[in-house]
Order: sequence, then C-alpha cells, then structure tokens
Amino acid sequence: MLTLGNYLTPTCSAARISQWFTELIYTQFIGALQLEQGAAFGFLLLGPFHRHGGLGLRVSGQALVDVMRRA
Repeated sequence: MLTLGNYLTPTCSAARISQWFTELIYTQFIGALQLEQGAAFGFLLLGPFHRHGGLGLRVSGQALVDVMRRA
C-alpha cells in the first residue's frame, strides 16, 4: 500500500497544503511514530479497495479463486 508510487507522486505533485491519505499514513508511521494510528488509517483504507475490487470482479464475471490461481 505504501509503495514508492503511492508516496512519491502525491509528495511531488500536490500542493503542500493538501495531504493524500497514503501520505498521512506514512507520516504517522515514520514521522510521528504513531504506529497504532498509522495502522488504523491503513486498515480504513483497505475497506474501499476491498469493495471496489469485489465490484470489479463481479462486473467482469470472474471469481477470486480463478484470479488467484493465475497470479
């Protein structure tokens, strides 16, 4: 989740007054050493991704088991 692309792109392209959610998670883990809050934010971010991934599989008519076998 916190790959270089997820951190570097918002950092370089966004204005300093805005903060993307992945950057906030990184700040909590590395900058503030608030591991519990960073983990909670990361867990909150999983919900929408899980929902959108399931919706995408349903729309495309694929099963998660079949997708995992190909990976």
